[in-house]
Amino acid sequence: MTLCPDETLRKKGLAMLQLYINKLDSQGKYTLFRCLLNTSNHSGVEAFIIQNIKNQIDISLKRTHNNKWFTGPQLISLLDLVLFLPEGAETDLLQNSDRIMASLNLLRYLVIKDNEHDNQTGLWTELGKIENNFLKPLHTGLNMSKAHYEAEIKNSQENSQEVQKSKEFCSVTVGGEEIPNMPPEMQLKVLHSALFTFDLIESVLARVEELIEIKTKSTSEENTGIK
Repeated sequence: MTLCPDETLRKKGLAMLQLYINKLDSQGKYTLFRCLLNTSNHSGVEAFIIQNIKNQIDISLKRTHNNKWFTGPQLISLLDLVLFLPEGAETDLLQNSDRIMASLNLLRYLVIKDNEHDNQTGLWTELGKIENNFLKPLHTGLNMSKAHYEAEIKNSQENSQEVQKSKEFCSVTVGGEEIPNMPPEMQLKVLHSALFTFDLIESVLARVEELIEIKTKSTSEENTGIK
């Protein structure tokens, strides 16, 4: 599905996958999501699955009786496959940007919807692990990635005049892949686009951490009787 060169067929394949998911019961969906997260090497597919997980959690939280597959211990086991960076702070954030954004949006949703007192999802019990396995490494990775691409932009700008004089093209490495024969202006455009992606991730990360701080502070004040 992901390797098909025809965009129309790729979209049809994705729609078929969604139809298949919709036919499964909660346990079937849960099992399929775990399998795909464990076997997929495609950030876009993983983001698609994470969005489906969010939808199932939302349905579960709105029911009178919680769905055991998307709340509590079962959900935490699934979130362990979502809220982490495969290679820690050294993960290629650009290549994994779709997955990371979907994970952050899921975490933001959980923080907003689930109160620490109720803790239906189990999020608040596992918050320390999530911070260590996902949020802190993501901070470090963003700092490293932004510094690298800012240095690449500086080097590209310094060398652009010489390249233009010789009328040669440059090559640039993005997401671990080298893109050859690239004009200097296009190279700069690609590098700036990468920085924009990092800024977007950073803004959502900051919002998630702000929400966590607000929720934990509110709970602490309630516990001590401060209003």
